[in-house]
Order: sequence, then structure tokens, then C-alpha cells
Amino acid sequence: MRADDVMGHTRPVGATGHVKVETSVPEADGDATYRPGYTRAAERILEFITEQGFGPGDRLPTAARFAEILGVSRTITQDALKTLAATGRISTQRGRGIFVADPVDVPVSSVAGFVPTDITHIMAMFEFRGVQEQAAAGLAAKRATPVELVAIDDALEAYARSLEAADPRVMADADESFHRAVARAAHNVFLLGSIATVQGLQRRVVAAAFGGFSGGPVATALAEHRQIFEAVRRGDAEQAGIAALAHVERTRVSYEAEIDRRVFRSS
Repeated sequence: MRADDVMGHTRPVGATGHVKVETSVPEADGDATYRPGYTRAAERILEFITEQGFGPGDRLPTAARFAEILGVSRTITQDALKTLAATGRISTQRGRGIFVADPVDVPVSSVAGFVPTDITHIMAMFEFRGVQEQAAAGLAAKRATPVELVAIDDALEAYARSLEAADPRVMADADESFHRAVARAAHNVFLLGSIATVQGLQRRVVAAAFGGFSGGPVATALAEHRQIFEAVRRGDAEQAGIAALAHVERTRVSYEAEIDRRVFRSS
């Protein structure tokens, strides 16, 4: 998709069909934690990129157009775009415009050498994901807006429905959607981006060596998701973080046991 395609008819950021454009980037109701406007604007731009179907290499609207879409000043928009460029999510090319970053544009990091069949890498991935999810759930408990709580609840129910389909791919997509909904409610663009990255790594692990494996009993995962959501809804940051970490750790142990089972079976 090109930016020209959405200049005249742009679906509002954060919406799913309602013709309503955000005129501000609100904080959570009653949230006393200060966050610069550009960090919130950066989150909205990422949502826009996803919802409008932009892919790597696609040209995005101009900074001025983004300011109109978000309903914020051009200064805030420019700072948000600089943040996204610094984290490798977009690239700016003088005289050409703003583009969704290609993989080659993203700074080289430790995940570039990730091997989805390496047991040490897999365990390290889950260890890192535990840190991420604990932080995201804790922040979501403090910052989630009523609308975001509804989004998390909807994702939870979608995951519950996916279990009936008994399709590993459908369940995996629903699981990722739940965790992304929690991450969005954390209002931290770096957490949101890093969680998306690790979700991609986990998909590679499943595709390479764990086809059909869902990380353990899906009914258990659903119950753990509910515990996370209930703690977030209560505003209990500590319990939300504990529940999220326990969920990831249980999943890690399940993968470890599955590795042992497959190695033992093949020996």
C-alpha cells in the first residue's frame, strides 16, 4: 500500500470502521504518570501502520498529514517520527519521504543471530519474554484506559473461542493478539516493539521445530490469561506482573519438556 491510497480516505487510528478521527492522544483516566506526547503519538502511528496494511518499503503519509490524522502538533509528530526512526520502525529519506523500514534498514541486534532450533537461544528467548511480559502487564495495570480494558477482554474472549477451532495457527494468532493488547495498554512504544519482535522469534521456533505444539495445555493458558486480565482490570500492578511472568515461565517449562521428550524419543 502507498501513502497516496490513504490520503483521501484514512481509517482513524485505533478504530475499526467508525468514521471518527482522534483529536488528541489521551492518557488513561486518572493516570498521574507523565508521558511525553510524542511517545503516545508514536504508539498511534504504529497502530496506523498496522491497521492500514502498510508493509516494509511502503511510503507513509507526510509528517504534516500524520499531525492531522492524530490531531496533534507538528512538533509532537516530528518527535514521534524521530523516535520510530531511531528504533528502526520507519526510515526517513530526504527528498523522498517516510517509509516503513525494510529489514535491512533495522539496526543489527542480538536477535539477528537467533537460531530457532538452538535450545540455548530458545530458553533465553523465553527468559527475556518473561521480563517483557511482566513489565507490560504491570504498566498496563497502572495505565490502561477503559477502552483498552475492553480491547484486552475482547482479545481474551477471542482466544477462548479459538480453542474450539483446535487449529494451532488460529490459537497462536489469538494468543499473540491478547499479549499485544496488554502491551498496548502499557503505553510504552519500546515494550510494544520488543514484544512484537520476540513474538516473531517464537513463531520461527514453532515453525522450525515445534509444528503443532501450542506450549502446553491450552485450557491452562486461557486460565492464566484471565488471571493477567483480572489483575490489570483491578489495577493491581504487582499481581499482574506476577501472573504474566508465571504464564511465560510455565510456557518455557512446557517447551523444555517437549524438547526433552523429542530428544529422548529420537535417541
